[in-house]
Amino acid sequence: YNVRLFRLDEKIGQAPHDFPSVFSFFLPEFIPAAGPAFSAQLAAPEATILDMPKIIGIQNGMISMIKYGLSDCNSGFASYPGYKGCSDNGLYERSIGHLARVPSGTTIAEMVSEVSLLLTAGRLSQDNRDTIEAACSSEPDYDAQFRCIQQLIVFSTEFHSTNTMQKSGEARPVATSTGSNSTEPYKAIVYLYLSGGTDSYHMLAPHTCAPIDVYTRFSAIRGNNSLSEGIGLKFDDMLVINGNNLDQPCSTFGIHPNLPILQTLYNDGDAAFVANAGLMSEPVDVNNYKQTLGQLFAHNDMTSNTQKVDLFDEFFGTGIQGRIAGVLKSKGLPTNVFSISGTQVVNVGEPEGVAPFIISSSGLPDFNESPSISDMDTVIREINNATRKDSGFFAETFASKLSEAMTSHELLKMELDAVDVSTTFPDSGLADQFKMVAKLMKTRESRGVVRDMFYVSQGGYDTHSNMQVNVANRFTELNAALEAFVAEMTTQNLWNSVTLVQFSEFARTLDPNSGDGSDHAWGGNHFHMGGALAGGKVRGLYPDDFVQSSSNPLALSRGRMIPTYPWDAMWKGTAEWFGIEEGAEMDKVLPMHGNFPSDKLYNASDLYDVLFA
Repeated sequence: YNVRLFRLDEKIGQAPHDFPSVFSFFLPEFIPAAGPAFSAQLAAPEATILDMPKIIGIQNGMISMIKYGLSDCNSGFASYPGYKGCSDNGLYERSIGHLARVPSGTTIAEMVSEVSLLLTAGRLSQDNRDTIEAACSSEPDYDAQFRCIQQLIVFSTEFHSTNTMQKSGEARPVATSTGSNSTEPYKAIVYLYLSGGTDSYHMLAPHTCAPIDVYTRFSAIRGNNSLSEGIGLKFDDMLVINGNNLDQPCSTFGIHPNLPILQTLYNDGDAAFVANAGLMSEPVDVNNYKQTLGQLFAHNDMTSNTQKVDLFDEFFGTGIQGRIAGVLKSKGLPTNVFSISGTQVVNVGEPEGVAPFIISSSGLPDFNESPSISDMDTVIREINNATRKDSGFFAETFASKLSEAMTSHELLKMELDAVDVSTTFPDSGLADQFKMVAKLMKTRESRGVVRDMFYVSQGGYDTHSNMQVNVANRFTELNAALEAFVAEMTTQNLWNSVTLVQFSEFARTLDPNSGDGSDHAWGGNHFHMGGALAGGKVRGLYPDDFVQSSSNPLALSRGRMIPTYPWDAMWKGTAEWFGIEEGAEMDKVLPMHGNFPSDKLYNASDLYDVLFA
């Protein structure tokens, strides 16, 4: 008989054969974004999936398991078994299986002690025991009391960590939206991360170039010879755009044929590229590139540092969007930060900054639908009230994240359920994320914000084999999602208020491997788009020589390019447009930008139309 677990990856962040990346479910260096573990910078890998959708998902599933057995009832872990209804009567008619233990205790205090021993190794505090006994004593019979006790204990921090909990006797503070009196016009940044290391020279290739025939050099390094066509974009397949930049070695460039939305927006002045950019702490070449901090060519480290843009850890543990949000908050600009793709360091700010929301692309399910006792949410909050400083750090991490998740869920669900989009989005994971971004933007007034930042991601770019086919498929999905998002932003009259910035941890080798793939490299090309941009230009500096030699200052082995421009180049002008001022504010948002000459950074006046800058 098959046990049919349903969409566990969406509900709890883990599922058999459904890893989010090659690094499985947890990041070994992950530090939670809240609580004493953050202040002490203690790694807690399991907290990688401790975000609002997954906390709500696992707790809903546990409640359902206890009340109804393994089923689909009220967001349970299983699929519909094909019979009966959902009844909290101890009969489990709809379940595939159920928890069958019969307690040996005869009083409610004995049952709490027994379940505490089984589920928390006896660590459940006396304070929580008293709370649970009082809450469940009103249940009408012995079995109902036992189910109530189990439900409340699986909400305790002692169940979710091996720490003990010492309460301070105070209620945990709850953050709520207070609305905004700001007259600032609304603006939003959407951070699109292409995970795995995008082969961005397959996104933007040289086309017509003089006096140097860069395309011939490009085709050769991509493996085109008498025996093979290689893996480079074919000259006649490209979607051609004018470079509109006399500093570039080419007058025209070619976009991958599966990304027509980029050509359309570029020609309309609503999209642009920065060529040969990457994560850098200072300008380097082949002679000194190894002094760059961080583990070049490594997924985890480059992903984390690309999202932080702070290689010297001046603002330890924070990401660029989190720092932007913190500065804007200090200036009185109400700001929200969202990830539609799990917990991400890019959105983490300092403790006094803006707490990020993490939301599933499928929206928000009901939390604790049909509670077993009255005021059950209040009891859950009481079980997880504020702790003393000597309480277990990881116990406090769970308690604070649970309380934060419950508050975030309550604040957002009603608003999200009341809005919808006008555009039909395609059926893909990335499109679902963009659709949720569009819905969240519709709630901006009720949330009382004038600034929003969002994180969305698309995986599958670690193309060590069959690069052309795999990237073409990824780009097809990306193009469809972007088309729908742009259409919806136009319908909402927000296109001039939105900037989408695209990043990836690194580019890939131009020289193919034996499996028609490309491997980890460094500098590459990335794009941004939005109605306010002064687009239609390839900025940065596209390489004209890709082969390692004594006369080439930028090429490493196998066509690994050293970036000419840092990530800071695009971020500086974007941050200025968003409200960050030059000086102390920009030094906090981009702590490395002072290491680069001004001609390697773009101001808002460079990137945006004068009407919108």
